Amino acid sequence: MQGGLGNQLFCLGFADTIARLTGEPAAIDIASFGADRYGHDFELKPLADRLGLSLTRRRLLSSRAVTAAMRALPGARYVSEPASPPDARGLAALAARGSYFNGYWQHEAYLAHGDFRTHARRFLLDQAGRGPERAVVIHCRTYKEEVRADRRAVPGADWFERCFAHLAAIGAETRDIALISDDPDLAIERLGDTGAGIEAVRGGTAWSDMALMLRARTLILTNSTFSWWGGYGSDAGTILYPAKGDLFHYAPAAARFTVVA
Repeated sequence: MQGGLGNQLFCLGFADTIARLTGEPAAIDIASFGADRYGHDFELKPLADRLGLSLTRRRLLSSRAVTAAMRALPGARYVSEPASPPDARGLAALAARGSYFNGYWQHEAYLAHGDFRTHARRFLLDQAGRGPERAVVIHCRTYKEEVRADRRAVPGADWFERCFAHLAAIGAETRDIALISDDPDLAIERLGDTGAGIEAVRGGTAWSDMALMLRARTLILTNSTFSWWGGYGSDAGTILYPAKGDLFHYAPAAARFTVVA
């Protein structure tokens, strides 16, 4: 496992799936956090404990060199994330043939047990405490810290205009809009004219930002696993999400999301 809160939730959900499909105990390898270039820490230990998932550190197995070598070894019980997620039968077969699983597992298909969503939502809300319910919450990840320029693509102002046109067409309430972002000023700038009058929420934490998404009645999400989990755990009636297009950082839309091209 590596990455921020969204990636951690995907990997934890997949580990829960493997444990349930195999009936065997599962552990999360958190060795990569010692060398995370963005400084992420593992933040889900209480949730892992609640699910009966343990933690381990396999520094050798989690290294890039060993990952490349193990992918090339036929018959090894080292399983890398496939290019496309399997169906239910294929997922069970994948679980049965492996003992070490490497990947981000960023797809709803890998969350094979609905209980994980319930546990994750409860845990995330517990971290933030009580908070407001907003009519519309926009999450806009800027990717300004991405070291590779070709991986910084995010939806532009015209995409947000189409989202608001969609909300107008379905009669959604849009008088109370909050925006959360890693850089609120840059996000408002990228929204262009659409950003006029939108309240940027400042000074929050990852937990309070997540709680705003989980409690929102309508969500506009961008290409971020943090966004994705805000939508997946939410009970919002409308959840708008971008099409992949040229977006590098992209978890495929969950079934409940409405994809806006």
